[in-house]
Amino acid sequence: MYRACGRAISGMMLTGLVFVCQIHAGPSPVLGQTPEWSFRKVVSIGSVDDPVYGLSAVRDVVMDADHVYVLLAEEGVVRVFTRAGEFVRDLGGRGQGPGEFLTPSSIGWHGSRLWVVDVGLRRFTLFDVATGEAKTIRYAVDAPLASYFLSFVPRALLANGDLVGEPTFSSMRFSSTTDAMRADTSHYPVLVSDTTGSRRDTLVVLSLTGGPGEIRAGLARPSARVFLLHPLPDDDLIAYAPDGSGAVVVRRGSWEGSGSAAFHVARISALGDTLFRRRIGYEARPVPAGFFAEAISRTLDAPSVVDRRAHARAVRAFYEQRRYFPPVTTVRVASDGTTWLAGPDEKGEREWLVLDASGTSIGTVRLPTTARISEANQTEMWVVEKDALDIPYVVRYEILP
Repeated sequence: MYRACGRAISGMMLTGLVFVCQIHAGPSPVLGQTPEWSFRKVVSIGSVDDPVYGLSAVRDVVMDADHVYVLLAEEGVVRVFTRAGEFVRDLGGRGQGPGEFLTPSSIGWHGSRLWVVDVGLRRFTLFDVATGEAKTIRYAVDAPLASYFLSFVPRALLANGDLVGEPTFSSMRFSSTTDAMRADTSHYPVLVSDTTGSRRDTLVVLSLTGGPGEIRAGLARPSARVFLLHPLPDDDLIAYAPDGSGAVVVRRGSWEGSGSAAFHVARISALGDTLFRRRIGYEARPVPAGFFAEAISRTLDAPSVVDRRAHARAVRAFYEQRRYFPPVTTVRVASDGTTWLAGPDEKGEREWLVLDASGTSIGTVRLPTTARISEANQTEMWVVEKDALDIPYVVRYEILP
């Protein structure tokens, strides 16, 4: 369910909580019935050996009228380039002092200032992009939750100055008495708070459909167990607008083989109002035989595995509960209000469906599976790509009319 109204939750235990509020539905686009856009490469940022232009782990990318800002997680910096690809400066650095980062995860805009969220330090840093001056806002939320949630961490800064946070999960949040089990659906809140953490509202409640599989078969000790994440997750997805205007939520549960295959997309404002909701049909793709073989083989190398055959059977039983690929693997909210949804891998490519600000499908693009759209609008895309040596590049593509 996607909410259309805010609701305070301060002091509330959030276990199996579902909100039902009014939603606004519109025409239902269908994957495969939207025109495909063509595009051409115009700028490539990156280098194998240049210390300035060489990129490492590109975590996020945003842009303004003159520059593109690339968040490099390993260096703990935001590297600034012109839109033509020329280096300008670095913002931030590795550390825990003002303007420094430990585990930066995402960036966006608060008016004319660039924000960077650091989940490890639990804070936001706002930069004046002209002067480099930095201001820090600490994330003070620590809400009561069910036992399988650890704590809330910061995710985004909204246009009104409120902070968004999401819970982190214990890797052992579900347990079972069987060798392989898909856990029941759980729900968790995305919280909005003021800068002191004293006021808290729920932006949306998301579904977590199935947890790690608990595997006991084939291990050295009867009490031993391992927990595995599924290679094809189908939990709800959320992505935040880079300008802080709201978020897009995708409920993507993979098809179970009956009825029409569809997923739902909802656009939520910073105040928690549902701006649109769309049901998007798609052609379900069955998981081919042997798809999980490599993933199963990797689990057999653990020192605790003594009966490889029994362990492999249990892992296979857990993995093969998903008989169809989930319809969406990634969601991005672009600077112009469009939503970009990536489908599953199709022979080395992914189809990205583009929705306009009202949720109407307007186009598709096809990119290699290794390419990830980080920022875009209806005229251009900034895409993170990797070469044969696994070196990342940030590439600007112009969308052709």
